[in-house]
Amino acid sequence: MSFKKHLIISTLIRVFLIYYGEVQDSLSDVQYTDVDYRVVTDGANHVLALGSPFKRHTYRYTPLLAYLVLPNLLVHPSFGKFIFSLFDILIGVLIKWILLNCYRSNKISIETKLLKLETLNNRNKYLIKRKNEILNSNNEALPPKYIRMAEISAYCWLYNPLTMIIATRGNGDCVSCSLVLLSIYFLLKNEQTIVQYFVAGLFLGLSIHFRLYPIGFCLAFYLATQNRTLEKWNEIVRSILKPNAKQIALVLGTVVALGSTTALFYWLYGYQFIYESMLYHLVRKDTRHNFSLYFYLQYLSSTFDVTVLEKVLTFLPQLILILMLTVRYGQHRQTLAFGLFAIAFVMVTYNPVVTSQYFVWFLSLLPLCVKNFRNIGIRKAVFIPVMWFISQGGWLLPAYLLEFKGWNTFEFIWIQSIVFFFSNVLILQMLISNYDIAYNYKID
Repeated sequence: MSFKKHLIISTLIRVFLIYYGEVQDSLSDVQYTDVDYRVVTDGANHVLALGSPFKRHTYRYTPLLAYLVLPNLLVHPSFGKFIFSLFDILIGVLIKWILLNCYRSNKISIETKLLKLETLNNRNKYLIKRKNEILNSNNEALPPKYIRMAEISAYCWLYNPLTMIIATRGNGDCVSCSLVLLSIYFLLKNEQTIVQYFVAGLFLGLSIHFRLYPIGFCLAFYLATQNRTLEKWNEIVRSILKPNAKQIALVLGTVVALGSTTALFYWLYGYQFIYESMLYHLVRKDTRHNFSLYFYLQYLSSTFDVTVLEKVLTFLPQLILILMLTVRYGQHRQTLAFGLFAIAFVMVTYNPVVTSQYFVWFLSLLPLCVKNFRNIGIRKAVFIPVMWFISQGGWLLPAYLLEFKGWNTFEFIWIQSIVFFFSNVLILQMLISNYDIAYNYKID
């Protein structure tokens, strides 16, 4: 089937899930609709009454999300789920576009090599013919296997049951994920103009406004716009302090988008907007719906104030890993996608609060890396997701008994949080060890 037909099928599956959710919500105590969807809808109700969405207790998102689901009150209660599902489909399309651009970028490098070879030996008829074939080809004139690989990678997202369920339950994280992918798309475009880097910065700044996690991508984006490889720390610091025109455009776009949206909503809603949508997430505790390794610690210390030292020790491991991954993979356009995936994976795994919707942060980036995994094989390809889902299931059982049966299963949840943490560490180690930039990337 064509890619368009797959888009239609994946869209119909999401529509079915939305309607199925309506039925489950009416018949079962276990609600299909995400509780956050109801919170955001209540926030939209306050906006519709010309008030602040933060009047709704536990509303801790950008006000843009409340504006986005206003049709929930004007058209249909599930309208927002359709909007989030459209962003979910957009992510699949962006995955294909980004990967096709990666292959075309490699084709352009081949053009340059052929031109140089022809200069050295202009009597080589094969080189002349090959050069003309490349220069005269259109954007779709890639070998079919590479177009197919880009589409298969997109299907990894479009048919992922976890991401489909998260979006159709009414979670808005797919909006921030799509903005991140848009920023990657413009950053890696082959034209490499100042305008495209500014636009990439705009989408990056807007994604940070929606969710704070893309802040961890900023240094990788910044380093990926340089024109050379930096091997020493003093060179990296010098590159940061002496930006080129592309880096300035990227930073300017990010600051404009993030600064303007923050200033606008601060003017409308004051300090409450800053605290609820940004600062709160730095001190947040979640003693129930939390996969985090720090879950039990938060539960035992829920009545105590968190000290600065505790916050530093909590975030220090992920900060160190993010810096190492940025330097290792963030300096090159070809490895940027895997670097961002690994950074997002670390941010989720080591975060003090981990919920199911956070998984889309790295799952939306994983399809960009599929083409570069060597020696994964069928066994590992099956083992990795099975282990990941089983470790989640082991956590969900005691969590269900706590939430719906009132059993005291906190210690069992803590044990499963440890199992889930080490499962994630093992998975990331396996993916890093099997990652090869040249595998399935070079165009013959």
